[in-house]
Amino acid sequence: MRPTAIALTLLVLTAACETSTDPGLFGLGGGGGGAVTAAQATGNWSFTVNKTVNLPCTPGSLADGTRLTMHLDVQADGTVNSSTSSWQNSAAGAALPLSGSVTLSSGLADLFMGSGTGNSGMEMTGTVSPTGSFSGTLHDPGGGFTPMFSGLGCDYAAAGTKA
Repeated sequence: MRPTAIALTLLVLTAACETSTDPGLFGLGGGGGGAVTAAQATGNWSFTVNKTVNLPCTPGSLADGTRLTMHLDVQADGTVNSSTSSWQNSAAGAALPLSGSVTLSSGLADLFMGSGTGNSGMEMTGTVSPTGSFSGTLHDPGGGFTPMFSGLGCDYAAAGTKA
């Protein structure tokens, strides 16, 4: 009984701390923002990121209001064409690798933003709308990566628009 009570307490406390704009539990799953076409998701995107309270965001993390841009080339099956897609930090300027997918039936996006060197990178999860907006979370580091900008990791609320 005690392990079950501890597990339930941790689940409730974790859910209470959730600040993601993703519609699902802890930013995973959920209903999405509606169906999108590959053409609606493809294009040049601009994102503004602001720190959340989920992780410590050590020195070196992105400043609130940082603008990230992406050229997203989504194929008919929802996968991101990594050879023609890229992302940039407006402060750094270099085009960096981008991969991932957009679930076209729901608009849910899972994008992996590489550093171009080593195993550092970030993951952006959220919802692409048919009207050209994005709402989600940027995770530094992304799953399987080491941090790009923050020594211990940082989560950012990410809002975007298609140009």
